[in-house]
Amino acid sequence: MRVLFIADQFADVSRTPEDKYPGGAELTDEAALEVCPWPIDCVTCEDVDLTTLGDYDLHILGNTQSATPALFEALSAVGRHILFEHDVRICNWRGNFPVLVEPSHRIFQRCICPHRHLRKLYDTSLGAIFLTHRQLAVFEQNPFFRSRANRVIGCSLFSNDLFERLEKPAQERSGTLFFDSRSKIKGGKNAREFAVSRGWSPKAIRDLRPPEVLDLFERSERFVYTPLGLEPAGRMVVEARLLGCEVVVNDHVGVSGESWWNLPQELAVEFLKDAPNRFWRLVEELAEGVEGPRPPTIASEQRKRTVTLRSPA
Repeated sequence: MRVLFIADQFADVSRTPEDKYPGGAELTDEAALEVCPWPIDCVTCEDVDLTTLGDYDLHILGNTQSATPALFEALSAVGRHILFEHDVRICNWRGNFPVLVEPSHRIFQRCICPHRHLRKLYDTSLGAIFLTHRQLAVFEQNPFFRSRANRVIGCSLFSNDLFERLEKPAQERSGTLFFDSRSKIKGGKNAREFAVSRGWSPKAIRDLRPPEVLDLFERSERFVYTPLGLEPAGRMVVEARLLGCEVVVNDHVGVSGESWWNLPQELAVEFLKDAPNRFWRLVEELAEGVEGPRPPTIASEQRKRTVTLRSPA
């Protein structure tokens, strides 16, 4: 099987002063690409040659904000694509509900965007793969969209660099971290205020390379992450948890509702290590039209070293 992976950009792209480091979607894609079991080519939405789509057995679509209607039409005509959902592709605002002027998204924390130009893309797809069940639930609440089949990985995808750190000797820990993002929806101000209210002296994570963030998690006691709205998965909370931090989240963080989150460390690591390969197994299921089980509901319990703060209604 020959695969074409299409996305806005990839982790190895040249960076700019405004976009210094790869984002979570790019890192997840990178981890998947490292273990693809079939020949694979990668191309950005801007550089796709529409005349060659038929040369591939399968098209994987990552983030596609820069895709043209012509690309979507061409993919739909071939009908061999699988949508890899990183945020909320069907939403005009990518699921950034709390910061919107539009009232239905902001008040009800759900997407009802009709997006006629995307419906055919979903209708003709082999299926969609979601990171978490909470992310899938947002998709299913939109009355305008259905895909032929849905699968859930249960987390973002991570490269071996993260797991190799687990073999290092434990370091002395102190301090509380929070993510001071330029994006208001990430809830940096709220997280800092929560930490201060508990008598902790919070230190901001800001403008650091991904390995530098992991270095901080190895030395810190806890990580507070309280986004204002939907966080479809949440890479940083997984990294913090695996590297030994107490994790304080609210109920917007999708990955903290997954059943593996309650597992002991050894089993959680096993689940996460398998995620990139699990992604390709799910791809194969969808490509072959294998009937899958209905995804289970979101787990309500949280791991004992996780504090879950309930968000206001």
